[in-house]
Amino acid sequence: MRKKTILYCILSVVLILLCSAVSVSANESFLSPAPAEEETSDAIGPSIERRNALGYDPTRHSLFPDFYYRYRSWQESVARKIRLETIFSYDMLGQGYASREQSIGASSGDATISGRWLLFGQKYNRPVYASFRLRHRHAYGDRAPSRLINDTGLIWKTIDGFTDAGLQIPNVYVSQELMDGKLKLHYGQFSINSFFDNHKLRSSKRYFFNQIFSDNPSIAFPSYGAGGLAQWKDDRNWDVSIAVSNMQGTDEEERVSLSLDSSALFYNVQGGLNFAGRENRNARVQLLAWQNKGNQEEHISDGSGVSLTLEHEGRTKGEQFVARYAFSEGEEARVDQLFMIGWGREIRRYDHVGLGFGLGRSSLKNSRWQGLAEVYYRWQVTKEFMLTPDLQIIVGEGLEGGDTLQLVAGLRAGITF
Repeated sequence: MRKKTILYCILSVVLILLCSAVSVSANESFLSPAPAEEETSDAIGPSIERRNALGYDPTRHSLFPDFYYRYRSWQESVARKIRLETIFSYDMLGQGYASREQSIGASSGDATISGRWLLFGQKYNRPVYASFRLRHRHAYGDRAPSRLINDTGLIWKTIDGFTDAGLQIPNVYVSQELMDGKLKLHYGQFSINSFFDNHKLRSSKRYFFNQIFSDNPSIAFPSYGAGGLAQWKDDRNWDVSIAVSNMQGTDEEERVSLSLDSSALFYNVQGGLNFAGRENRNARVQLLAWQNKGNQEEHISDGSGVSLTLEHEGRTKGEQFVARYAFSEGEEARVDQLFMIGWGREIRRYDHVGLGFGLGRSSLKNSRWQGLAEVYYRWQVTKEFMLTPDLQIIVGEGLEGGDTLQLVAGLRAGITF
């Protein structure tokens, strides 16, 4: 594939100092609606909305009822004064890998505080928000689940995230709405893949575990970077987004430095169309093109690629289908050819079941393909606690050969306030 020059923009970087940690009720109306960001479902905005929906659902009980309701009331009384929404979550994951040659395990935790602060502009329908995320990622033993790939014959990861990277500030950015919400600008420190190449089943903390579903191993997204992006949503159901970011490491090295001096850059442009699909159900087609310019100092090589995603609602409420084909050039992305299809269905409003199939080819050895099937069930036990068992069946030789059949069983737990 020829390397293509991608339309890009350069936006200034703004760093915000935030303090305090309080939350706002989903029923309050003094806040302007948050930007309609096309974020991953475990990003700041969607996480707050889900937490609020659970908090006010009378059919779901709390694990700590006395504390929960007193704490929520206190949060609401404070939030009316300063217009700051926050959410705390702690997610845990254990995975066991087995083949005929070896059996190993890995486990880790992720403690995160995220916030979204309405600064000004709501009276003129041009709200400006500041968002932040502070987290600590840690392994419980010698190995985090993201490191299973280093000890096995896998081409890409069995999970997105769940590393042992320690304390990080991956997000400090400003969001601004203009032209009655049609144009949205984001600038600061953030992860570009929170806003691009998304679908409704993408989240390693809510849905599928494997990286082929919960991220995209055919794209050399920066681990994190400083830059800006712009999103335009037209009234005729189409949208276009562009972004540029420096690269503070890649998937191999999850590093957040808040540095602005990296000469490695990542560009991408994405277009999407929402339309009425079969039987007049909601559907979306989305095309993303990307390119990165590497450097010798950080040992990042050039690359480029395209990703095409199709989503379609199912017959029942909360049912979703997603399919993707992607290809890339360069060695920063793990996979240069990717196919995947996934299905998920909501059960009892908050529980969720999913089944997916994927196939990918190594960018380092284009004779090596691996395929997998994954199934999970997410159980929302209480308002704040959920539990998800998961099974992955992986077939095909890895980079160093080895067993052609590998199993990965996982158990994920999450607590959200």
